[in-house]
Amino acid sequence: MAREQLGICAEPNLHGLVLLMNALDGQEAVIRQILGNIPSIIHRLADQFSEANLSAVVAVGANYWDSLYPNNRPRGLAPFPAINVNDLEMPSVPFDVMLNLRADRYDVLHLASQQCFQMMQPYLELVEQCHSFRFMDGRDLTGFLDNPQAPRGRQKRTLALIDECEDAQFAGGSFLYYQRFRLDLQRWQQLTQVQQECIMGRGKLDGQLLATEQLLDESHAKIATTLDIGGQHLPLLFQNMPYGHLRVQGLLMFGYSANPECYLQWMRARLGEPGQQNYDMLLDYVQADSGAAFFAPSLNFLEEHAGL
Repeated sequence: MAREQLGICAEPNLHGLVLLMNALDGQEAVIRQILGNIPSIIHRLADQFSEANLSAVVAVGANYWDSLYPNNRPRGLAPFPAINVNDLEMPSVPFDVMLNLRADRYDVLHLASQQCFQMMQPYLELVEQCHSFRFMDGRDLTGFLDNPQAPRGRQKRTLALIDECEDAQFAGGSFLYYQRFRLDLQRWQQLTQVQQECIMGRGKLDGQLLATEQLLDESHAKIATTLDIGGQHLPLLFQNMPYGHLRVQGLLMFGYSANPECYLQWMRARLGEPGQQNYDMLLDYVQADSGAAFFAPSLNFLEEHAGL
């Protein structure tokens, strides 16, 4: 039975760290071995510091996958497309490998990243490193609850992980889409709470949907919903976390899915139709400055192809 990477469906943590890397030429064999070894490092540290709830996800970029695993490509895995609609941009910035770490202790997070990076450093170039954090009991930096309709419990596995009946080779794996959004906090804070709630489509304190007569079709809650017409969850699991310092802040968005097309359909819906003004109103205050597509294989796949 396929064993998924525990970080995909883990519960929220206090701290996060994402490492985005590009591979050096000709190092595929040793990189396969390194990626297969990382889960054991995380497992050992998670046992040693059990109160930290340490977890990790190793994912391989869509553009690099065929170089690393040339005979085993997940169906539907494709590069993140750069999209521009009505002057709203969703840029594409590909990376070869992502390591996403989370924990409830910052020191344990640092220790895990240090040990993993020491092993990867000779063969993978670190392009970006970004720390994230849990803000005000699960809110993003707008002050609103992030994805209050998020699935719970075992339902997360159903949405995010490929089923064995669908694809036995990649069972337990997940398509991962990553975007970094920058928030114009100064402009956002100039709005009244009523104006902010109108844009978000939810109450700021309780996260509840506004009344039908108050809920605009272009509100974030209406356009960026993860529920279908019947009220069922789309095959999409978000593990987002805020990031930032005093000059730049925003949200790191991690969308996991058993369906390779679901995230892109959700993202395009937020942008609306060309020539129309039916886009997600929140996009007037946030700007995507990074976007990449990955696949996070099962532990079985990583170990098998590492020769472990």
